[in-house]
Amino acid sequence: MTIKEALTWGKEQLQESCERPSFEAELLLAYHLKQDRMYLITHDDEIVDDQESFEKLVHRRAENEPYEYIVGEASFYDIHLSVEKGVLIPRPETEILIDMVSKIVEEENITQIVEIGVGSGAISVILARKFPQLKMIATDICDAPLKVAKQNIETFGLEKQIELRKSNLIDMVSEPIQLVVSNPPYIAEDFLLESNVVDYEPKEALFGGRVGDELLKQIILDVKAR
Repeated sequence: MTIKEALTWGKEQLQESCERPSFEAELLLAYHLKQDRMYLITHDDEIVDDQESFEKLVHRRAENEPYEYIVGEASFYDIHLSVEKGVLIPRPETEILIDMVSKIVEEENITQIVEIGVGSGAISVILARKFPQLKMIATDICDAPLKVAKQNIETFGLEKQIELRKSNLIDMVSEPIQLVVSNPPYIAEDFLLESNVVDYEPKEALFGGRVGDELLKQIILDVKAR
C-alpha cells in the first residue's frame, strides 16, 4: 500500500466517526511514519512500512477513541503535552482561563498559586513558563493525572516552580494562598456527551454532580474558609 492508497483507505474508514476524515487520516499516517503532513504529499507513491500498525491506529480512531490518546499527546497553547487515558485532554477553552489568570498575576504581582485538579498539568505548566517568579502547588485526587503532570513538568524543566500533591481540593495545602486556579468538572451527571468523550475520558474529570456545579461550590467554600 502506497501513502496515497493508505490515505484513501484511511479516509473511507473514518467517514462516519470524524468530521474531517481526510485530515485525520493524514495526521495518523504522518504520526505512524514519523513525518510531517507535507511529506505525505511529496512522497505519495512511497510504500507504507508496517501497514498493519497504521491500520490499527485508524481502527482505534474509527471507534471514536480521541486522537490525543492514540498519539499520546495534545496540542495546547504553544506546546505539546503528554496525555493518556485517565487524564482529561486539555481544551482550547482553557486557554481563556490562563489568559485571565495571567492578567491577575501581572496586576496583583502574584508569586504563589494553587491549582486544584492538575490533570495533565496544562494550566500550571503554561503559567510557570510565562511567569518564572511563580511558585505553584498543584493538587489532584487521582494518581493518573499526577503521573502525567509530573512527566510534563519534567519535560519543560519546571520542577523548581511546580510542586505536585495528592489531595482532595486544598486539604493538603497548609501554606498561605494568594490565588487559586481551577477548571473543575462542571457537567451535570445526566448530560449526554459524545461517545468520543464519555466513553474514553475520565468521568471524574467531566461530571461535577447532579447539577454539575457542586464541586465548584465546594472549592469556593473551602478557599473562603482559609
